[in-house]
Amino acid sequence: MQLRDRAGHEWFLKQHRDRDRYLAEVTAYLRWVPTLSDHAPRLRAHDATQRAIILSALPGHPARWPTATIDPTQIRAETAMHHQAGALLRRLHNAHSEPQPQYAAARLEELELLTRQAANLLTPGELGFARTEIQALASLPAPRLVPCHRDYTMRNWLIDSGKVYMLDFEWTQLNAWVTDLTRLHIGPWRTRPDLRDAFLDGYGRELDDADRVLLRADAALTTVWLVIKARESDQESFERANREALHRLMAEAW
Repeated sequence: MQLRDRAGHEWFLKQHRDRDRYLAEVTAYLRWVPTLSDHAPRLRAHDATQRAIILSALPGHPARWPTATIDPTQIRAETAMHHQAGALLRRLHNAHSEPQPQYAAARLEELELLTRQAANLLTPGELGFARTEIQALASLPAPRLVPCHRDYTMRNWLIDSGKVYMLDFEWTQLNAWVTDLTRLHIGPWRTRPDLRDAFLDGYGRELDDADRVLLRADAALTTVWLVIKARESDQESFERANREALHRLMAEAW
């Protein structure tokens, strides 16, 4: 809901149905989002009893999904957007860091919880693939955890005169940095590696071998979770898209 105060400033009222999502978003705005300065909304007020927050309004329009184009002007605009989005994400990640020695075990536990929900949605082979990818994490040094947006896709970017803004922090949680690459990895970067390269250049870090193992594991876990969420919300096309993403991951692994 859009609001306007007596001084004419615009604000947005957002009310959560789920208490966990409310707490995650408030925590993000209080602890980590301020590092983004004016590239993200400002928290004006929050009320736990109503699970409601009031946020400052931002200019711009939602970022558009990239296309298979040869138009150099459009390519430059899209790569510049991803470069800036990568730099912005680095600022969020730099807001905090802490160790998690039991990272691999924690991700495997997440999958086991999802497996019980997905027993009638995914085949033993699909779930077995996800388990194998996550079990591979045990061979790696445990990554440090940073504040991850966990829904870092273009639908949560606003663009205004070339400036990128980050929105919607209700899934924010501490996790490995590559967690915030997953939705892009299984989405637009699949056909536009130039956007991935621009993003990582803006972030200031390349993927090493350990990062790729982490990314594959998170992609497998994420696609399983998204299939479940799509079925719960009766989004048939979204469910189908994430099944296809899971099958692509499986094909790439073979």
